[in-house]
This record gives sequence, C-alpha cells and structure tokens, in this order.
Amino acid sequence: MSTRWNLVQRYNDDKFLRLTGVRPFVFDEIVQVLRNFEEKKFIAGGRPPKLIIEDQILLLLQYYREYCTLFSAATSYGVSETTAWRMVVKIEKILISSGKFSLPGKKDCLDAKHEHLLIDVTVSPIERPKKSEVVESKTFKRIFTQERRKSTR
Repeated sequence: MSTRWNLVQRYNDDKFLRLTGVRPFVFDEIVQVLRNFEEKKFIAGGRPPKLIIEDQILLLLQYYREYCTLFSAATSYGVSETTAWRMVVKIEKILISSGKFSLPGKKDCLDAKHEHLLIDVTVSPIERPKKSEVVESKTFKRIFTQERRKSTR
C-alpha cells in the first residue's frame, strides 16, 4: 500500500511547511514522541495500526490545517471516520502528555510580556428569538386553530 509519507518526505522545507503547517524538524519531534509511546505500548504485542505513524500525523495535521471533516480526511487516507477520530484523539493526548507540544495556560500568557497575542474569535454567538416573538407565534397558532375549528363546525 502506498503511503502519503513516501510522497511528502520528498518535498523541500517550504512545500512541507505549506502542506502540514509545521517545519520538518517539528514533524520529526512529533514522530519521535509517538514512536517512544508506541514502543512502550506494544511491548506485550497487539494489533498493528492501519497507518504508519507518519501518515497518522499527516492525517492529524491535515484535519487541523484544512479544517475539513474527519470523513474527508479519513477517506483521503483510506480509513474509516471512526478510525481517523481515534487517531486524532490518541495523538492529541500523547502530545499533550509529553509536555513538548502543550500551550501555556491563560495565566502564563497574562503574566509574561509578549509583543503579540493571538486570540481565536471565529466562533460567534447565534442570535436567538426573543420571548415576545415566541409568544406571538404561539398566539397566532392558537387563533388560527380556533378559526379552523369554527369553520368545521
């Protein structure tokens, strides 16, 4: 089975960065952390994963970078959506527990003097109908129903 990693590793540093969002040396650090975890996990044996570690990381990075659905990321790697979700969750937990790839907390950001601070504000609240509008629609529905009943008598 052809892996995407065989194609991606031939890219130069600029193309690799454009595709994955990380530099090759960061990618190698991620691979090393996952390999260390997998060595400890599979000492007693177990079922081998469908994708090699590099392809699992590429799937995770594609999911984050392109903001696509897990279904589309999974189909491009030939695995099911559930398998892709399990890979993403597993790799996230491993990387956070390693301590190398976790972000500083809110207090650390406020205490330290940074020149730039990036805040994600893409999620915005949805406007909900006010209570008076809901009451009006119920009243309309009640009046309409009463008129219909009168006409059928």
